[in-house]
Amino acid sequence: MASTTARAHPRYRVEHDQHIIDVRVAALEQLFDNRDPAPFRRRDLDPELIEYLVSAAEDLIGHGQFRVVFWLQNPARGDEIEPAYRAHLEYEIERLGRRRRRHRRTGEIELVIGATLLVILLSLAQLAGGPPDPGVATVVREGLTILGWVVMWRPVEALLYDWVPIRRARKVFEHLLAAPIEIREGVGTAVT
Repeated sequence: MASTTARAHPRYRVEHDQHIIDVRVAALEQLFDNRDPAPFRRRDLDPELIEYLVSAAEDLIGHGQFRVVFWLQNPARGDEIEPAYRAHLEYEIERLGRRRRRHRRTGEIELVIGATLLVILLSLAQLAGGPPDPGVATVVREGLTILGWVVMWRPVEALLYDWVPIRRARKVFEHLLAAPIEIREGVGTAVT
């Protein structure tokens, strides 16, 4: 039990050596996006709920496995919650995969354009040695060289660094998807 206390996150309850993300609602409908007319199993979850779940999962990823407990104040059929929850998270993971692929393709196109411009600008810099004033020639040559490398900044950034936040978001959604779900009646217990 001491190891649980040592690693416990102060904002979340711990039950059976697992952190708990508590979601408390008065009615089942509060879990779903009111703008979505689809039946429960296909409906999107409320954006504020998703924001809360993502924030909690980000807090708890380094603390081991966690569970999500939905507390319903009024007795209701809770069998719609888990399928909707899982379907929404699977959709978010697929969406992030599409976003990453689209981002990579864009980065590859930017790289081709940037490399072409780099060759052109470096070639122009080599040709800029003939004006009568050598000081101007040096400035033009250096300016074209710098501009060529600046043109490469965005493709390099897109291909080397921009995937990191997408990967991190995907990891959070995968942890939420893997989390066990419980539906309980009542208002829940406070963090101790």
